[in-house]
Amino acid sequence: MMITNLFLSVLAGFLSALSFDLPHFSFLMWFSLAPLFYIFYKVRRPEGYFFIAAVTHYAVVIFWLSFVTHLGTSLAIVYLALYWAIFAYFAKFFPKKFSVFVLPVLWVVMEFIRENVPVLGFGWAILGYSQFKNIFFIQIADIFGVKFISLTIVAINVIITYCLYTRKILVKQILFGLILIAVCIGYSAYALNRYKAGQRFRISVVQPNIPQELKWSSAARPFIISKMLNLGKRTESNSLVIYPEASWPGVLDMQENGTFIKWARDLGRDTIIGVVTKEEGRFYNAAIFVDKNGNIKGQYRKIRLVPFGEYVPWRKLLWFVPVFNTMGDISRGRKEYIFKYNNKKFGILICFEDTFPHLVSDFARKCDFLVNITNDAWFKGNPQSTQHLSVMAFRAVENRISIVRSANTGISGYVDFLGRIHSFKKSGREVFVEGVGAFSLPLNNKRSVYSRIGDFPYIFLVLVLFVHLLYYKRNKRKNVGRRTSHINKELNGR
Repeated sequence: MMITNLFLSVLAGFLSALSFDLPHFSFLMWFSLAPLFYIFYKVRRPEGYFFIAAVTHYAVVIFWLSFVTHLGTSLAIVYLALYWAIFAYFAKFFPKKFSVFVLPVLWVVMEFIRENVPVLGFGWAILGYSQFKNIFFIQIADIFGVKFISLTIVAINVIITYCLYTRKILVKQILFGLILIAVCIGYSAYALNRYKAGQRFRISVVQPNIPQELKWSSAARPFIISKMLNLGKRTESNSLVIYPEASWPGVLDMQENGTFIKWARDLGRDTIIGVVTKEEGRFYNAAIFVDKNGNIKGQYRKIRLVPFGEYVPWRKLLWFVPVFNTMGDISRGRKEYIFKYNNKKFGILICFEDTFPHLVSDFARKCDFLVNITNDAWFKGNPQSTQHLSVMAFRAVENRISIVRSANTGISGYVDFLGRIHSFKKSGREVFVEGVGAFSLPLNNKRSVYSRIGDFPYIFLVLVLFVHLLYYKRNKRKNVGRRTSHINKELNGR
């Protein structure tokens, strides 16, 4: 029996992971967790099996992290797997007859916590992201966010499992699942018809495809500067030109930036470019807006840094831990910055900042469009690039705002406010090709419900589950007390 359960756990983790690694297999997510939930119904202590399934799942989903750090990847997999085990631990306290309704809610509560836990928050591979290409299903994210898609996925998996476990056609549970699917499809049809592009805005993205091993080489600096200039001159002169994260080679000292200003003037374009800046002895991962005359019009410094990639949290305690970059610890920016260009406002998200829904919504409420600049060369292409794109697709739908991306090695282009993807391709390829893409970015001035309320409904669900659990435990103790009293009375009567 244990061997069978182990096999089912690994199978569930592997099949669910394929939905992220291979988007054409996204349909697997709708039943791949059923073997795991079957174990949940059969055994008293399912936590270990959920942990094994999660280790399998994340090992397949984020294996590309190992290109940067093997130890960090292993720790990340174990850390993320703990959330599945914690889910199983708390799930068993609820009566199984309510599981079709409770388990989906509890799952998205855990996704919310994983995404927002201080310092170690990591929202990658939330189940709903696997469906990013299905624009006819995901539009309801503009009310409830990507986690509602996760909730629906888990509900369908649980309903399938519960019917198999009980060997019955459970009408109420099946009806609940059909209602969820109908709501998603019906609302998507409504939204796709409702939201139309207003104005359009010309943008150009540059994908330089600089190998990671060259980016910080002083010998390669002239080559990189020349390559970026030549690519930039191929863009439309009247468009906003966008370069990726940390495009400028080396560190840009803002007090000694003559080479950078000359490069910007030679380019002759209004440009957004990612740079690592140094100021008062501190390094920042930043984005600079420089006009065609070489005037710096604004700068944004990255707020949400990558733990252990850009800085080491709890540095005084972990003084011996190195950071995975060439400069050492990078300092975080302290505030959002809104850029203005041709009467339009836009904000910039650097690298994985687009995985934080609240940060994106804060920008979206104040902007006409958003820009994401990223490197992604660290991770050797797909599936990481596609997984990152899936996150951006949901941020666009959630806020009803178009988002542009410039990535060093791909995928570059934009996602419109309906989640439709328009990417730069060369010879049919999106990743590890160089070139420029020109796009007419559709703008939408109607922000969504989600952009205003965010994940507040899931905070409410946490309270509902907690109250429900207390109520159930209280009634259970009362029932046990009544049975004990009844037994004592019978014994005394004898």
